[in-house]
Amino acid sequence: MADQVKQIVDALSKEPFNKTFNIISFDNLEPLQLLQILNDVFTYIDTKNKMDLREELPEAMANRMLKFLSLLNYQPQCSLHEYQTGIITGDKGIVYQTLVWLLPRVDQLKTRAYLGQYLVRIDVPEEILQDEEVDQANTEYVELVEKFKEVHKSTEKLKNSKYTAADVKKDIAQMEQEYEQIQKTIERKKTRVETIPNLEELLGAARNLRREQERQASITEQKVSLKAAIQTSEAQCQRLLQQLREIKAATENMSVDKLMSKLEDEYRSTQYLVEEKLPKEVALKKKNCTSLQKVLLEPVVGDDDIDELQESAQELQAELNELHQQRLSRVDPGDEKLAMFRKQVTAVERVVTDGIMKETRASLKFYARVTGISTQYYLQDGIYTMVSLIKPLFQQK
Repeated sequence: MADQVKQIVDALSKEPFNKTFNIISFDNLEPLQLLQILNDVFTYIDTKNKMDLREELPEAMANRMLKFLSLLNYQPQCSLHEYQTGIITGDKGIVYQTLVWLLPRVDQLKTRAYLGQYLVRIDVPEEILQDEEVDQANTEYVELVEKFKEVHKSTEKLKNSKYTAADVKKDIAQMEQEYEQIQKTIERKKTRVETIPNLEELLGAARNLRREQERQASITEQKVSLKAAIQTSEAQCQRLLQQLREIKAATENMSVDKLMSKLEDEYRSTQYLVEEKLPKEVALKKKNCTSLQKVLLEPVVGDDDIDELQESAQELQAELNELHQQRLSRVDPGDEKLAMFRKQVTAVERVVTDGIMKETRASLKFYARVTGISTQYYLQDGIYTMVSLIKPLFQQK
């Protein structure tokens, strides 16, 4: 961590931050001061993060920082929950590793933050895209994103090119010369045109021609638009006619009584769904949610809890073995055949028991590692129940 602090202090002492920290003073900063420095780095990358953290709720601050870091493609070295908790509490390890990643690449991240707010794709579910207006808007959005990429690349290319101010001035001077030549050409044309008889009538005819040409182009566009509307209306009309024919065919040979019977059946089916089936499914879902919430409220199981459960399982296994030995000692030695079968049954029981215990311990470790939910109560309850059922069998003569 000392190397991280030195690297951070060196980076903050340079432009654009110009902080006057040393290793000791920086390491002695309070959590809120440390988070404020992290937010100052965020502010340099994107000014939207500029704010006083004393006026912001810790949860809102953590969510804002996580969202911004996600935009920068930052990958924490711990789980998301641990990282969020570390940001809220101002944990030095979390803040240090974030600053170490940010400071060497602030200029690069500044560009990434600018582009990220325009290039983030919106995931629209397929069922919503079935709407024509939504699909059209989404298509336009994707096209604009691609257009923005091209414009940004062209801009960056121009910024990085060797096109100097002198070249710009030269181009401007050349365009001014061209403009003067065009003005002279226009004056010469005017002089020649002024000698033409009926000039005003010809100019009026030219204006009318241009106006009619523009009108013709507009009418052509309207014609194309109306044709498309007519095709859409015809397709909709054909679809409605087909539905009408199907309804007529379905009701052609159906009397009023049959029609009423069919409607009553549909009503009963709908009533069954609304009053019986759907309420039961909702109640079952609520029950499952309640059970899951109870499980989530269980304390998190750790390695110590797993070791304790393993010790308890080993003790219970030893107790089972002792009871088994006591039972074998009470068996009549003359009944060798029965003793042989009992030994075989005992061996099978031991194999099955060992297999169940191994699978249970492995499942517990995997469940605790993946979900963090304790199963200590259920495992102990299952072991003691098994012992209480098997113990009387071994105590029988």
